[in-house]
Amino acid sequence: MFTNESGRSMIEMLGVLAIIGVMTVGGLNVIGRSRQMHELGQLTAEVSKVAMTAKKMACDYDSAYGSYTMFLYKSEAYSDELDYENGKFIGPMDSEITINGDLSTFEVSVAGLNSDACIQLAGNDWGKKGTNGFMGVCVGAGECSPSSDEQMELSAASSSCSDDSTVKLKFKACTNE
Repeated sequence: MFTNESGRSMIEMLGVLAIIGVMTVGGLNVIGRSRQMHELGQLTAEVSKVAMTAKKMACDYDSAYGSYTMFLYKSEAYSDELDYENGKFIGPMDSEITINGDLSTFEVSVAGLNSDACIQLAGNDWGKKGTNGFMGVCVGAGECSPSSDEQMELSAASSSCSDDSTVKLKFKACTNE
């Protein structure tokens, strides 16, 4: 006997297309999440570099610059990954990084963070008070005085952070540590 099968049915083709669609959406989600994690890692690294550079140069700081941010910019002592615009550095994830203080302490402020980036920075282990001059971390755009010598717990960071958050890190400045 002769059977006439010349192709696939429309239902079979729609099933294949649906499977491909689901796999594509899942793949794009994984790629997007991976990209965000990469940017979070870059942001944490850049903030760490800025803080350590400011600490190393703190004994040379002159208040005539107006801010540590301007001092680092004029000294060209910042990463190529950062751009300087209107008195602040623009970092990964379009974050705005500013450094303010004097010869005794300085504060690295990172603004414009989404909730995930805020939690990552606020909950990061920035060190102990006696080892690298870290003095504390807080979350908030207004008055926020970092005073703890411990890192912020992730649960506290989660409850403090929201979209468009600001994380402030306080460090000892001019020391011989």
